[in-house]
Amino acid sequence: MWIVNGKQMRAVDSEMIDNFKYPSLLLMEIAGQKSAQIIIERYPHIRSFLVVCGAGNNGGDGFVTARYLAKAGKEPLIILSHPVEKLTSDALINFEIVKHNGIPFFVFSPELQPKIKQFLSEGAVIIDAILGVGMVGTLKEPVVSLLNFLRTFRQSVVALDIPTGLSADTGAVNTPPLKCECTITYQLPKICNYITPAANFCGQTVIVDIGIYPKVISKFDFKISLITPKIVNSWYRPRIVDSHKGSYGHALFAGGSKGKGGAIALSANAATEIGAGLCTAFIPGSVACSFHRTTLENMSIPYGTGAIPYLNETAADVFTSYLGDKAVVAIGPGLGNNPDTMKFMQNALPEIKIPLILDADALNVIAENPHFWELLPKESPVIFTPHPGEMSRLMGLTVEEIQQNRLEKALEFAEKRNIIVVLKGAGTIVCHPDGRVYVSSIGNPGMATGGSGDVLTGVIAGFIAQGYEPFAATALGVYIHAASGDFVMKQFGHEGVTATKIIRHLGQAFKEIREIAEVD
Repeated sequence: MWIVNGKQMRAVDSEMIDNFKYPSLLLMEIAGQKSAQIIIERYPHIRSFLVVCGAGNNGGDGFVTARYLAKAGKEPLIILSHPVEKLTSDALINFEIVKHNGIPFFVFSPELQPKIKQFLSEGAVIIDAILGVGMVGTLKEPVVSLLNFLRTFRQSVVALDIPTGLSADTGAVNTPPLKCECTITYQLPKICNYITPAANFCGQTVIVDIGIYPKVISKFDFKISLITPKIVNSWYRPRIVDSHKGSYGHALFAGGSKGKGGAIALSANAATEIGAGLCTAFIPGSVACSFHRTTLENMSIPYGTGAIPYLNETAADVFTSYLGDKAVVAIGPGLGNNPDTMKFMQNALPEIKIPLILDADALNVIAENPHFWELLPKESPVIFTPHPGEMSRLMGLTVEEIQQNRLEKALEFAEKRNIIVVLKGAGTIVCHPDGRVYVSSIGNPGMATGGSGDVLTGVIAGFIAQGYEPFAATALGVYIHAASGDFVMKQFGHEGVTATKIIRHLGQAFKEIREIAEVD
């Protein structure tokens, strides 16, 4: 499922209308009819709806929605943001239809506020059809005053296409819109529907097919995609009967430190649980006992005695001697960030010629030693999996700057450094240096728990070990990790989500996602 910006969506509409001779009024009719149906199903016991319509096509969608609500026996009240003479052609046609159907309407003004207040006091739902993807720049009057007035109420809000105030082009929030329970977006989701913080205002996003032909959409070279069960199923590599553990790759992990042996164990366990044939952890001697208390299936190469707290410069020579038969290497979980681990990475990185995943303290080491960028593999994929704090250190920006522009900063970083970037958090983003992006719409706040990121590193490594293409393996790992977290949340609640439980349900989550895709 492609995710588009405003310009791309307008181009799709134009292609359908101009070159395929499909009437724009018919697209608007379908959008409004299906929106009304969804709203009625969502709010079956609500009779009154305040439909707030702008002057353009989004307002036209609102007029059609109001008409179908009235046809279903509901009581819509239309509020126009602008005088009637400002309405554009299709919107004006649909306004004339609702007018002749006797649906009440008013143009917003200060004098009208008591009437709107009275209407909303009876439990009406607000339908935001003011701007949609037509917003360019900042909001202007009278929309600013209209939104400020509506913000004073605690009504349920449904947005048509996107909430007014958001831009379809970014996940940033310049003008906070009404906080919606649901956003009904047309044909293709927009960037703001799934990229936070903008997505936080959209509520549940429902994608409505308004009849644009698939061959129209296929004419465009879109690069941002929502990960769906259908995509997951297209990536799936079924196991062959005549195979053995060596058929599914050997993943090598490096990390762990005194008191942090659990992190590297979580990564190795996750890789095994998702199907890697073999997993080995290269760890300091102080971690050996704690590592093997948590895993039976996985192997370890302890460096030094129990007195060695961290991997160090001489450990790097031992580590690199084990790279020969490995399919993927992951460095970082529990590693520690100090002069010893800095020397380990400095000596180890130049010898790696296979797909490399860097996470946790490995990222912090690179952030503090920019010359390490030159040590990364040039001929094999490199995957960074930062959370916003790690991303801020890597890019020299504040966390707020990262979070307000998650998509833009992740893409910028991937392209500049020629790496695959996983920017973790709500709506995790996976960026390729060529501009391709996958976005996850699943996962839950319960996954904000110690070890969850270590599990993700292991899942990605496990898929790469099995032979999945690294970018697809990364996006697949993000999605299955989130799906398992959701599975655990449904059983135990947000507070009951732990990294160990996420690992335990990875296989089941993967199986269920593929079964959903087969039904679809």
